[in-house]
Amino acid sequence: MTVFKQMDSTLIQIIREYEAYKEQLNERIQTESLTGFVLFMNRKLNTSERKGVDFGLESWENFDRQTLSEMVAAMIGKMGRYVDFYAKKSMPRTMLSSLEEFTYLIVLLSEKSLTKTELIQHNVHQTTTGTEIIKRLLSKGFIAQETDATDKRSVRVSLTDLGRAAVFSTASTTKHIARLVTNQLNDDELFFLVNVLTKLDLFHDKIFRENKQTDFELITEKYLDT
Repeated sequence: MTVFKQMDSTLIQIIREYEAYKEQLNERIQTESLTGFVLFMNRKLNTSERKGVDFGLESWENFDRQTLSEMVAAMIGKMGRYVDFYAKKSMPRTMLSSLEEFTYLIVLLSEKSLTKTELIQHNVHQTTTGTEIIKRLLSKGFIAQETDATDKRSVRVSLTDLGRAAVFSTASTTKHIARLVTNQLNDDELFFLVNVLTKLDLFHDKIFRENKQTDFELITEKYLDT
C-alpha cells in the first residue's frame, strides 16, 4: 500500500509540473508538447549542469512555431557542414578520402550485399552523386559488384577484404569526429537528441523514398497539416 501512495505522489507532482509548464507558455506558441515539457523540466531540474546548454524556454518565448522550425532547419544544415569540415581535415589520413566513402562502406559492413540503388538511397544521395561514389570505391578495390541473381537489371555490390580494412582504418578518426560534434552535450541531452533526430529521419526517409519524382508543392500538400 505504501508503494501505491508513493506512486500517486509522484504522478501528482508530474501533473503539477505540467500545469506549471502550460501556464508559462507564450500564447504565440501554438500548443503545448511533450518535447517542450521535457525541455522545461530539463531546465528546472538542471540536468544539463555538467556541460550542456541551458534550454530554458525563456529564450524562445518571443518566437512562433514557424520561426523555430526555420531555425531548426538552418541549424541541422549547418551541423552537416561542420561534420564535413572536420572530415575533410581528417579522413585523408586514413585509407578513405571522404566521409561519403565511409558511409557507403559502413553500410556494407553489416550487409552481405545491396543493389546500387539500395545503397544510394540509404545514404540519401541523388543517383548521379551516389553512382560516382560507387565508381570510386570500385576503382580502389573496396567493393565488388555482380549482377543480381533474381533481377538481371540490377547490380549488387559487396564489401571486399580491402574495403573492410579501409573501414577499420578510420576507427580512430570517426570516433574523434563524433566526439567533437557532440562535445557540448551531456548524456541526457545526447539521448534526447538521438530520439528526436530518429523521429525526423523516419519521417523524411519515407518522403525521400516515395516521392523522387514528385513536385515540392505536392509533397507539402501531402505531408503538411495545413
